[in-house]
Amino acid sequence: MVEKKEVKNNTPTEEQVEVSIEKKLEALYTLQQVNSKIDKIRAYRGELPLEVQDLEDEVAGLETRITNFQEETKKHATDIANYKIKIKEAEALIKKYEDQQNNVRNNREYDSLSKEIEYQQLDIQLSEKRIREATAKSEEIATKIAAAQQRLEERKNDLGVKKEELQSIIEDTQKEEDALLQRSAECESVIEDRLLVAYKRIRKNARNGLAVVGIARDACGGCFNKIPPQHQLDICTHKKIIVCEYCGRILVDKAIIDNYHD
Repeated sequence: MVEKKEVKNNTPTEEQVEVSIEKKLEALYTLQQVNSKIDKIRAYRGELPLEVQDLEDEVAGLETRITNFQEETKKHATDIANYKIKIKEAEALIKKYEDQQNNVRNNREYDSLSKEIEYQQLDIQLSEKRIREATAKSEEIATKIAAAQQRLEERKNDLGVKKEELQSIIEDTQKEEDALLQRSAECESVIEDRLLVAYKRIRKNARNGLAVVGIARDACGGCFNKIPPQHQLDICTHKKIIVCEYCGRILVDKAIIDNYHD
């Protein structure tokens, strides 16, 4: 007699599906609670991280500005030195031409040398004008550098104060935040990608960051619109993920909320 072997059915039963959905809902609700706590910690820090970043950017900008001013000052100093050399060369040529005028043979040679002397004198005047302009610009830049350096010192002091304040807050909350981030990652690991993407999208668009809410007084805990009795019943059965038809938030019942533990 041939013994009949029992064939195992690998198809998930309705009860298994229900447990799976229920676990997902519990994970989503837990993830929401954890993320809300992280939000509170970061809200406690307030605008400090942004203020620190803005100050760091301003300090970097002022340092770059001062460096550019200093480079411009060096260029003017080089120009002034070159113009002074040019003046000395022109003065030497004038002396040379004046000496040559004493030994000319005719008026044409004398006039030619006179024109060369006049040209060198004009060149000296132009160089002296360029020196005055470069000196004035250097003095103007020196004033700007002094103002920028004073501003830089003020901003550096402000930055130091804000950094110390932020560091103090971070030290007070970092350990808690790290634990919450770890728990958040654990929750995300048991939620399928498609559902996790939807959760993050809803959360991003929600003003208060709530993507998963409970039912309170027969209404959505997010937008406070009434939920039809049939929908409430469907939510309590944990057979599928149900969202609010008004705000799109994921809805959970009291049983899921009660299963949540800090």
